[in-house]
Amino acid sequence: MEVHRNSTKRAGSHWAPRDTNSTTTKSRAYRVEYNTTPLAPVLDSLIDEMSHPSRDDGEPKLSVLSNTRLTSLVGLILFVELLAIGITVPAIGQLFTLHAVVGYLLIPPLALKVASTSYRFVQYYLRNPRYYRAGPPHPLLRIAAPLLVGATVILMLSGVMLMIVGPYSTSAQTWRTVHQASFVVWFVVAAMHIVAYFPKALYQGGGELGLRRFGMLRFSSARPSAALLRIGIALAFGFAGVLVVAWGYRYIAPWHQVLTHGFAGIRH
Repeated sequence: MEVHRNSTKRAGSHWAPRDTNSTTTKSRAYRVEYNTTPLAPVLDSLIDEMSHPSRDDGEPKLSVLSNTRLTSLVGLILFVELLAIGITVPAIGQLFTLHAVVGYLLIPPLALKVASTSYRFVQYYLRNPRYYRAGPPHPLLRIAAPLLVGATVILMLSGVMLMIVGPYSTSAQTWRTVHQASFVVWFVVAAMHIVAYFPKALYQGGGELGLRRFGMLRFSSARPSAALLRIGIALAFGFAGVLVVAWGYRYIAPWHQVLTHGFAGIRH
């Protein structure tokens, strides 16, 4: 009588049939579990949108590409400045001057970014044909946008007020609490915003600068008119931050002394 290895096990042997389908079964079970979550279709559509930034190069979004390009350019400027200010946060005591300077630099580009996105928002809800056909942002980003704008305004306003009132003011602790709390909210929402929009900003921003590709990166080949004007506006608002620094630099020294030497380090 013939004995088959796949159906029996020898006495004393440690051999057992291998479950070749275990990995596939686990993967399939994960997909089933993921696909049954309510947010699965929403997240899938968001990932799909992030993975195809070139869709802005075709209709119906091509008709509003000038607005997209300006938003992308200022977004890239903000990305560099936010990266710089993020480095200062863990060592705010030692890097406070840099933190404050970059914070000042952020104000004009942030104002331009809010203006550019708000213009598109208003035009869409006013049923401007071009903007209405281009459609709104992804639902998740659409919901997060007002929270991001509100947190940004409060974060920047509280930061400026902290500098103006100074460390000895009775309202300094209140503004500091508002600044720290708004930063937590802003960080969470901004992180999602940056992850979602950075591929588009890089793709369109590179295209606006006339780049075709850089290594593995490819950029938009669309060439909407007035590119130099948009580049000039983005750079102008970037350099306008220097004027804000020149205005507010005098408020940095008292805070720097407090964070470095304590309150005893300030002379009355």
